[in-house]
Amino acid sequence: MPDIRRFLSIANKMAAVVAGIGLVQMLTIASSFSQSSNPRSLDELYKIRDGLIAELEQPSSPSPEPSILSGLVPFAAANPQEQLLQQLQAVEAQILVEKRANDNLQQAVRLANRAVETKQQPNKSIESSQQTQFFWHQALNNLQEVPQNSFLASLTASKTQEYRENLTAATSQVQQAKSDLLGVLARESGLSAQASIGICNLSRECVNLRGDVPPISPASLIKLPIAVALMQKVEKEKISLNQEVLVTRGNFTEDASAKIRSNRNYPLQLLLEEMIYRSSNIATNQLIDYLGSDYINQYLDNSGYEVTRVNFKLMGERIMPSNPGSGRNRVTANELTEMMVQIYNGETPGAKLLIETLNRQYDHALGFAALEGTKAQWLGEKTGQNSWVLGTTLAMSIDDEAYVITVIDSRSGELQMRQSISKIADYMVRNPSF
Repeated sequence: MPDIRRFLSIANKMAAVVAGIGLVQMLTIASSFSQSSNPRSLDELYKIRDGLIAELEQPSSPSPEPSILSGLVPFAAANPQEQLLQQLQAVEAQILVEKRANDNLQQAVRLANRAVETKQQPNKSIESSQQTQFFWHQALNNLQEVPQNSFLASLTASKTQEYRENLTAATSQVQQAKSDLLGVLARESGLSAQASIGICNLSRECVNLRGDVPPISPASLIKLPIAVALMQKVEKEKISLNQEVLVTRGNFTEDASAKIRSNRNYPLQLLLEEMIYRSSNIATNQLIDYLGSDYINQYLDNSGYEVTRVNFKLMGERIMPSNPGSGRNRVTANELTEMMVQIYNGETPGAKLLIETLNRQYDHALGFAALEGTKAQWLGEKTGQNSWVLGTTLAMSIDDEAYVITVIDSRSGELQMRQSISKIADYMVRNPSF
């Protein structure tokens, strides 16, 4: 009976010691233990713990000889029994660390096995690819919960590298499955094999179909990067949007705007607004002169846009503006989509004004009309059309989450463009994880 009472007394003391330390302290104590001792497994830890308990159960003990456990933690107590209790505390802390590490490693392995099983299923749908991706992601999360001072740390490190590679491959498969689906929707809508599509939400979860391939011409879609570059200059140089600019005769061409005339002064804001929501070519050409192509392209390059460039002024059916520039204007669906994401995230200077302007675009024949009758809400748009290409980049909302869709094609008409946008929006409404 005395032995039982003594053992319960020791157990109660240990419970009080362990309860009195937090997780961070526990990991610190365990780290000190593992660095000062050489146990290699839970079994060895259990043996050390049993030895300490047996020593504590002795009726009275002389000062212990230095052992493998000496100096594990900075002992302040002079009482040998208190020293043994602190040593036992270090062992118990390391045991907890190893149990936690083992649980997380085993769960990671189970999730990895499920990922492999899911990948091997004959059904290669987007959903199955996403499930495989999810399992690899969760397995990695479990590996990251294995403490660095665990016996399993080196094994975990090798598995982490393996699982990351598998997650990267699974993510690529998901993206490819989504891109393939966009190809199906594009064909069903009547878009050509040259069509490019980019889709992102504001968290930059994106999918594209030939989104990095520049169309033969960006048409009026090039006006969006000009507007973004203008707002950058206005903010950086503290220029008032009420500042007036002379629209020179050399920038005249056929125009959709009834407000802009050559040889007159107009505020910068009016030129911006007419360029976007009435797609004025005259306003665009004057803003290119105001900013300079070099300034615009340097800003685009500094902002990470590798393809989009403004090299040539806009013209109508017959009239070429003077000093038109040299080289082609260039965009991609992916870069236009990213530009719109930055605007609707408020990351671009003057984003609020740009959003208001995109929301007021006069042309409703493409994205606006396509979303009518769907559960997606149109937020704003910039369209572009000439004899070579038709395209639009638009923002929409589904269940209060904003998305950007850009569609550009050189061999389809307005009907096919509307059908593609409508089909994409309908699919996204039915499949929120897309």
